[in-house]
Amino acid sequence: MKLFPKLWAPALALALLAAPLAAVWAQTVKPVAVVSIASVKENLADVAYLSGIAGMADAGKSAMFFGNAFTAGIDKTRPIGLYVVPEAGDFHGVAFVPVSDLKVLLEVHKETIGTPKDVGNNILEIGAMGRTAFIKEQAGWAFVAESKEHLAGLPQDPVALLGDLPKKYNVAGKILVQNIPQELRRMAIDELKLGVERALNNAPGAQNNVNPDEVKKALQTQLASIEKLISESEEVTIGLGINAETKSSYLDFSFTARAGTSLAQQMASQVGTKTNFAGFLLPEASVTLNFVSVASKDDIAQVAAALKMYRATADKRLDDIPELTPEQRGPAKAAVGQMFDVIEKTIAAGKIEGGAALVLLPKSISFAAGGGVADGAAFETALKSLLELGKSQPDFPKVEYNVGTQGDLKLHRLTATTPNGEPEARELLGEKLEILIAIGPKTVLVTGGKDAAALLKKIVERSAAEASKPVPPLQLNVALIPILKFYKSVDNNPIVAGVLSSLEQSGGDRISLTSQATPLSSTGRLEVQEGIIKAAGEAAKAFGAGFNPNALIVKP
Repeated sequence: MKLFPKLWAPALALALLAAPLAAVWAQTVKPVAVVSIASVKENLADVAYLSGIAGMADAGKSAMFFGNAFTAGIDKTRPIGLYVVPEAGDFHGVAFVPVSDLKVLLEVHKETIGTPKDVGNNILEIGAMGRTAFIKEQAGWAFVAESKEHLAGLPQDPVALLGDLPKKYNVAGKILVQNIPQELRRMAIDELKLGVERALNNAPGAQNNVNPDEVKKALQTQLASIEKLISESEEVTIGLGINAETKSSYLDFSFTARAGTSLAQQMASQVGTKTNFAGFLLPEASVTLNFVSVASKDDIAQVAAALKMYRATADKRLDDIPELTPEQRGPAKAAVGQMFDVIEKTIAAGKIEGGAALVLLPKSISFAAGGGVADGAAFETALKSLLELGKSQPDFPKVEYNVGTQGDLKLHRLTATTPNGEPEARELLGEKLEILIAIGPKTVLVTGGKDAAALLKKIVERSAAEASKPVPPLQLNVALIPILKFYKSVDNNPIVAGVLSSLEQSGGDRISLTSQATPLSSTGRLEVQEGIIKAAGEAAKAFGAGFNPNALIVKP
């Protein structure tokens, strides 16, 4: 396949005609892929919005001026797009640009694309960098392709190929998997299989004397999962959006399964997920994580194959630790094996859930992590075995069992003295670093830091109060204000102080990564709130001013 050479011409023309609003990809009348660029008017308005909140309104005005100049002749109210179609084992792409006056547009870019030449049938030939492309105007659209033949049978309404992408995103691309010819999908799968065979020669099992059959089974299981994804997917979409109304910018990645497939069933199983670990979602925390996943039979089989390989690798590495005596090596392998048993039983139960939290306060760090397990008692037995082996090692933390309870959780404590030579660590973590391990019938939680006990209590109580809380399958949240307050407490950098002041006035200090599920689709979204962009602008101005404190004054 010569995909990229075939797409250079429409992509180049789209880049030249849309100027700073360019993007590249491909599709057909029954396209295998599309690229969507929202209207020039909308994109320039969003440029003005972003530059305004970043405190760079003048730069935004300049961008709008040049953007309008470079897109003269384009209808600025309609989207720009590109579609790719398969043809005899190959692909070709056609870009389409809404035009109000094609002659003006071509004249604006004359120095770059050369003088258009009429080659008949209402088609113009343009040249750029020793290459040529062809343009045909039809029903208010300028279609661009790498050859004249691809400008036949053009769609009357090309925007219909883009669906709702122009409304949802500033720039987006979509692959319509089922429109890709079966032989090309088969070719991709065969290439994956060939790659697996090559990987087997350099796999960890070959290097660490692990049974190569186990490595092969694990890789083949993963390959089967990828093959299913290719065969049963309907669409894959990635899009970048800017929304002045919600005061946020976001990047989405989503894929949709074909109805009636096992992949669709797997998608549907993630709808309406609930967690028993909502306590990790502390509003005052700097970072929070919560996850819930319902494992399918294929997921369980894939993880089981991987765990079998990792278990063998762990045994081999224990053999290679010189500090372990022959008397210790057997119990160590048994304890690690018990840990793997608990993990495998947890995966086999069909639900994986848990979370984490990082709490940063002025001159204070606390952290927590944990989740559900199938057999807390077995985990506790394995943990105690490992801790007993660790006691023989120099500088190993002090171990105390059964130091208390929290609900149905039994508490064990590890205490390590913070090194005297690290005053910053002693100030942030305390003279002694305390780690609490809380184990219940179906739960394992670990907290540590300056306020480990209070953090554990808060998480357990909140989780109990919000048991079976509906949540998305994944949510990771980062709050910048508490992070900057913590940083300021240990280093009063004037730039940090200025950024913090900006955020405290404007709010919107969150960065989040979430996953949302529907009966046929899964969408991951990375979202940045407006205050982050404003703070970044303040920091950029401060750096540009050469650390001048006066540049950090935040204007109301």
